[in-house]
Amino acid sequence: MEENGKQLDPVGADAELSFSEEDGTHKLMVKTTAAVHKRNFGLEVRGMLDIESLLNGAVILLDPQLTRDHCWQSSPEGLVDALLDSMLTNETVTKPEVKSLLFSDDENTCISQTIQGRVEGDGGGTTADPSWLCIFADVPTLKQRMIGIVRLPVETNLGEDAQEVRFLILALCPTNEKASKSALETAKTFSTIFSDMQLRHSLLESEDELTFKGYIRKAALEFSEFQDKKHAKLVGEKEKSDLRFIQIGRGIKQDLARRIPYYFSDYKDGIIGPKSFQKTISTSFFLYFSILLPAIAFGNLQDGNTDSRINVAKVLIGQVFGGLVFSLFAGQPLVVVMTTAPLVLFTKIILNVANDIEVSFLPFYGMVGLFNSIFLIIYAFCNLSILMKFSSRSTEEIFSNFISIALTVDAIKHLAASFNQHYSNEVCDAERGIYHPVDHSHENISDVTSPLAFNRTKRAADLGEVDCSPEVSLLYLLLMLGTVWFGLTLFNFIKTPYLSHRKRELLSDYALPVAVVVFSVIGSVAFRAVKQTPFSYNTEQFVVKPVQFSELTAGSVCLAAVLGFSLSLLFFMDQNISAAMVNSPENRLVKGNAYHWDLVVVAIINAILSVFGLPFMHAVLPHSPLHVRCLADVETRVEGGYAKDVVTHVRETRLTNIFSNVAIGISLLFLQYVLRYVPKAVLDGLFLYMAVTALYGNQMFERVSLLFTEQAAYPPHHYVKRVPQRKIHMFTTCQLIQLAVLCVFGFIPWAYTKMIFPVVILIFLPVRHLLIPRIIEKKYLDAIDPTSN
Repeated sequence: MEENGKQLDPVGADAELSFSEEDGTHKLMVKTTAAVHKRNFGLEVRGMLDIESLLNGAVILLDPQLTRDHCWQSSPEGLVDALLDSMLTNETVTKPEVKSLLFSDDENTCISQTIQGRVEGDGGGTTADPSWLCIFADVPTLKQRMIGIVRLPVETNLGEDAQEVRFLILALCPTNEKASKSALETAKTFSTIFSDMQLRHSLLESEDELTFKGYIRKAALEFSEFQDKKHAKLVGEKEKSDLRFIQIGRGIKQDLARRIPYYFSDYKDGIIGPKSFQKTISTSFFLYFSILLPAIAFGNLQDGNTDSRINVAKVLIGQVFGGLVFSLFAGQPLVVVMTTAPLVLFTKIILNVANDIEVSFLPFYGMVGLFNSIFLIIYAFCNLSILMKFSSRSTEEIFSNFISIALTVDAIKHLAASFNQHYSNEVCDAERGIYHPVDHSHENISDVTSPLAFNRTKRAADLGEVDCSPEVSLLYLLLMLGTVWFGLTLFNFIKTPYLSHRKRELLSDYALPVAVVVFSVIGSVAFRAVKQTPFSYNTEQFVVKPVQFSELTAGSVCLAAVLGFSLSLLFFMDQNISAAMVNSPENRLVKGNAYHWDLVVVAIINAILSVFGLPFMHAVLPHSPLHVRCLADVETRVEGGYAKDVVTHVRETRLTNIFSNVAIGISLLFLQYVLRYVPKAVLDGLFLYMAVTALYGNQMFERVSLLFTEQAAYPPHHYVKRVPQRKIHMFTTCQLIQLAVLCVFGFIPWAYTKMIFPVVILIFLPVRHLLIPRIIEKKYLDAIDPTSN
C-alpha cells in the first residue's frame, strides 16, 4: 500500500529486529545489541522454505497451564522446559545440554541469544517491542531443525525490554547445517513473521493449533507477494522527477486500484471475526448519538441564522443522504462526514453577502456550493492531496486541539447563556434586593410594590425570556458535567480491575450512548419539575426542492465563485487532515487511504446538496479518529512505569457508518417524541466528552503538560531522551502560537474575516517546513515531529 506516495511495509511500524547476546559469567550480565535485517520473503527463498519445512512439525503451546515445576511466572526457564518436553521426544540430546546453550548462567536466568522486534517510538526512533521474544541456539548433537512457539495466557515479564511477552519462539538447529539454515537464520524467518502486529492479533484470537499455523502461512505468503510487487516496482520505475501534479487523475486511479479489492471485505470485516459484530454495533451507537445530537444543534443554529431557510429537518435529511453515499462509495469508510461549526459560520457569511448584494439566499448559497464542488474535483484530478505529505503530526494535532477548544467553548457559551437567562440577571438581582438603574418610562408599577411581589410571568414579559429560576441553570451544569464525567468513567472503565475483561470492554464501548441515555432520563424524568428549553424541531419542515438559480445575476455568480474557492480550501484541509488522522500509522490500518477519490465523493455529495439547498458536509474531527478508536483492539503497555495504549487491530468496515445513518433516517419518524426527553445540557456534555477523549494520545497536549511537570517525572517518550528539554518546550511554544492564531481567526466575531480561516490552516504547512527549522535543528524536529518528506 502507499501512504501519501510513500511505500509502506505490511508489517507496519515493526520495521526492525534486534539481536541481543548476553554473557552471564560471574553473574555479570553484559548485553550487546545489533540490528538484524528482516528476511525478505520475496527475494530470499529461504524464508518460504523455512515456513514450509518447519511449520508442520512445529510445537505449538496455546495458553498452557504450566506446572509449578516450570516456574514460568518468575523466569523463562519454565517456558523453555515446557517446549523442550514436547520438542525433544525423538532426539538423543538432553534438556540440560540444550539449556546450557540457551542460557548463559548456571541458574538459567539469562538467555544467551535473542531476537526482538523494534517498534516506532513516540516522536520517532525505535524501542524494543515487549510483546514477543525469539530465542535460539545451535545444538551440536541435534538431528534436525526444530521450532517451538508458546502463546502465554497473560503478559509475562521475561526480563529487560521483555516485560509483557505473549509469544515466545524457540529455534534449535544442528551445528552441521549450512549457514543459510543456521539457528540465527531460522530465527530471523520466524521473527520477521512475528514482527507483524496484525498477525499477532490474529494469533491471539486463534482457538486451535491448525488455525494458528494457518495464520502464519498466510502472513508469509502475503509478505512474499507484497515484496515481489515492491521489487518489481522498484526495478520498473527508476528515479524520476515528481510530475504527479500534471498527471491528471493519477491519484484517483491509484486510490481506486488500492481500495476496490477490499470493497467486499469492508462489509465482511464488520461481522466476521472475534468481537467484530460487538464492536460494529457499539460503534454504530456511538456514531448515532455523536452525529445526531450535534446535527440537531447545528440545525437550530442554521434555523436562526437563515430565518428557517435551512433548518433542523434539512440538516438531518442532508446528513442521512450524504452519510450513506459516503459510506457506500468512499475509499476510506472510517472517515465520518457531517455538517460542522465552521460550515455553519460560513453559511452565515454567505447569507450576509447575499443580503449585501440583494440576491436570494438559497440560489446564491447553492451556487457557492457548486463552485466549491468544482474546485474540489479539480484538486482531486490534479493530485493536490499529495500536499498532505507535508502535513506533519504537529499540524494535524494543532487543528485537532482547535476543534476540542471549539467544542469546549460552545459548551461553556451555552452554560453561560443559561445562567444569564435564569440566574445572573436583573430579575434575580431584584429578588435579592439588588437594584440597577433602568428606564421605567415603559413601566406602570406602584412605588409601594415590592420587587419580591413581581409575578415571574410579568418579569419575563418585561425582560424577554429572562426570569429568575436558578434551579434551571444549576440542573444544566449538573447534567452537562454529569454526562461527561459518566461517559469518561465508562470509557476508562477498561483500565480498572472490576468485573471481567469482556464486561469492562463492553462498558467502555458503550460509554457515550449510555451516558447520554442515563442523564437524559435523569434530567427529563427525575427532575421533570424543572422546566428546560427543548430542542426546536418541526416535522412540517420536511420540504426539499431545487433552488432557483435563474434568480442570480452574472455578478452574483462571479462572487459565488470567489466564496466557493475560499470554501473549497476549508473543505480541502478539513477533509484531508481528518483522513490523515484516521490513516495515522498508530492506527495500523492495512487497506490503504484514498485522499483524492474521497475528495471527489465529497464534491459530488455537496453538489447535490447545493442544488436542493441542503447544508454542506465534509469529514469531521474528532468523530473520525474516535470512530477508528471505537473499532480498535487496544493493548496497554508499560514503559518506565508509564502505561501506554497501543492499537493492535482495527476493523475497517463500512457497516458502522451505514448503520448509524440509517438509524438517523429512521429516527426522523419519531424524533419529535424523543427530543423532548433530551436536555440541551446533555448535548453540551457530549461535546465535552468528545473534546476530552480527542486528547487521548495527543502528543501536543502531552508536551504542553510537560511545561508544568517536574523534570524527574517526565514520561519515557523517545523525544524526551533525544531532545534537550529547552528544544522540546520551544517546539511546543511554536505550536501554541499557531493554535492561538487559529483560535483568533476561528472565534473572531467579524464574519468576513472568517473567510481567510482556511488559508491560515494551509499556511501552517510552509511554517512547519520553512520557518520552524530555522528555530529548531532538524535532528530534533525529526525526533519530535517526524515527517514523510
